[in-house]
Amino acid sequence: MKTQQKYYYKAKFIILGEAGVGKTNLLHRFAKGEFNNKYAITLGMDFLCSNVEEDGKLFKLELWDTAGSEKFRSITKGYFKNSTCVLIVYDITRKSSFLKLDNWIEECKNNSTNKNINLILIGNKLDLNDCRQVEKDEGKNVAENNGMAFYEASALTGENVDNIFFDACKALSKDIDEGKYDFDDESYGLKRSLMTSLDVNTNKRTLSRFQSNYSMNNTNNNMKKKVKCC
Repeated sequence: MKTQQKYYYKAKFIILGEAGVGKTNLLHRFAKGEFNNKYAITLGMDFLCSNVEEDGKLFKLELWDTAGSEKFRSITKGYFKNSTCVLIVYDITRKSSFLKLDNWIEECKNNSTNKNINLILIGNKLDLNDCRQVEKDEGKNVAENNGMAFYEASALTGENVDNIFFDACKALSKDIDEGKYDFDDESYGLKRSLMTSLDVNTNKRTLSRFQSNYSMNNTNNNMKKKVKCC
């Protein structure tokens, strides 16, 4: 009897938003389970990697962290190409970051090559709810008007962070099953490869997020479980 071939899927996620909204900490919370209280501006781009199993499919996520500063905007634009999913973040305690959302959404739509791109709007710093300047319904309205999924989350506490990425992979899985992706077309940003014995096979969704801890700027060699990623 012929063995059924198994695949893994490599997806490119990019995160956008004004400087200081917590983009880096959101990615580090998900990929590493970490939060850094010391603010450090992202210079150009940074990169992490994490694995998620959803609906029996293994997704290898490339997580691209972008600088929110205007002077790095030209660098950021180049990374829209071949992106599978775009996360746009604002700070619920800083109205000015919310008012810039239209610019980020327009920039994404103008530069993306993926007609099936998954757009997600995130209101970060939910742990500072008492200092809120942007109401939840305001964020929901922007998301609904632009066909985006919407979440409020906290990189500090981790509230809702995992759900953002798990739900994005679930949406990707559904689109794959419905035949919406052409794996020969690089513009979709989703690659399919045959799984080998070197690939990690997980059976439980809750164990599927490996803290592979890979970064362009820092590689942690003391991982509890090393996973070959991306």
